[in-house]
Amino acid sequence: MKRILSLMIATLALACSGPDMSDAGEEGSESIATQENAVTYSLCGSHTLNCPVGYTRVGQLCSSHCSALGYSCSPLGYNETLCFKPDPVVGTISATPTNVRINLDVTQTGTTNICFDVSGITEGEVWLSVNNQSEVLFARGDNFCQAAPWITAGNTFAFKLYSGRAHTTLLATATVTGEGYRGGTNPPPQCGPCQSGYSCFCGDRVCRRDGTLCP
Repeated sequence: MKRILSLMIATLALACSGPDMSDAGEEGSESIATQENAVTYSLCGSHTLNCPVGYTRVGQLCSSHCSALGYSCSPLGYNETLCFKPDPVVGTISATPTNVRINLDVTQTGTTNICFDVSGITEGEVWLSVNNQSEVLFARGDNFCQAAPWITAGNTFAFKLYSGRAHTTLLATATVTGEGYRGGTNPPPQCGPCQSGYSCFCGDRVCRRDGTLCP
């Protein structure tokens, strides 16, 4: 919200010197393209009710700039529309490890760590589906990690990151599988310890640099 307000103020300050949409159309398509690639710009004309695709209307006012160009503020009370292009909504989610090995001679559950991040929105939600069943809310926020200490053998856990709270726009998914084994005092070899910056996030007992892709 602070960013939108500051951009509105900046747009008002530039309104007297910046071209309106009608001027841009007279100057040529290059001017229109330049305006539509901007984060904010204004449109003159009391008939203007909507901003171009990808932009959000953040205000309408009666400005001296548009009045000087011959656009009356009557009868709607405004002759300039302020348009704002929001940041693209993106999100990432990861699970460490993606393959949770569980020694069934010792315990019935294992742990994975879920980390997610969103930008262009104030928060996202992570919903969990076990074996493709109905989803339940796992976490909500903008950028943090949360442990899932209840991974069980023979099951698949899909952690799905959605935009906002509407639970409609899927941004990313991290899938975790639980693998049980019985090793007694001689379990199969485990991954690590890994040096700083490396971990076993691929689940195949190989230390890999954090942020790299799994094979």
